[in-house]
Amino acid sequence: MSIWLTEYEFEISGGKQTGIAINVPFLREIKEDFEFRQLLNEVYHCIHRTPSPSPRVASEMLSGLRDQLETYFALEEFFGFVNHSSESNPAQSNAAFRLAREHEQLYLQFDEIVELSEQILYHECSNRVRVSDLGERLDAFCASLARHELEEMNVMMQICNQDLGTGG
Repeated sequence: MSIWLTEYEFEISGGKQTGIAINVPFLREIKEDFEFRQLLNEVYHCIHRTPSPSPRVASEMLSGLRDQLETYFALEEFFGFVNHSSESNPAQSNAAFRLAREHEQLYLQFDEIVELSEQILYHECSNRVRVSDLGERLDAFCASLARHELEEMNVMMQICNQDLGTGG
């Protein structure tokens, strides 16, 4: 991985347009130490395990989780992903860039769940839509997030294997 001493050197090198990499130690720390996962688990159990979850509680929990999701992705993007020249590792660079771009899609997918919960709370949708109906959307989001996290982990492992000289 190329290291740039100044922003100016980075810009004139063309590296800014050519790649992105994963800063494995910081990304691993973000994933292991962040409270986002616990909150996601609490929201999931509230929606799926509570017989009739309160619309207000569900909406507040989902809104709080949305804020945590935004922080989680921001930490990954600012500390876990590092711009660099992709010449030394184009495959991982392309994968990391694609994964960083997925954050917006995942955030918007979750934001739709929060918006629906608020519509339920404020009676802005059909009376037939209930908090328990958020479960399917939450399941779809969790599946998308799990796939995304697995792909990030795979790229981290590839980078670690190459740095240690055990992978190709």
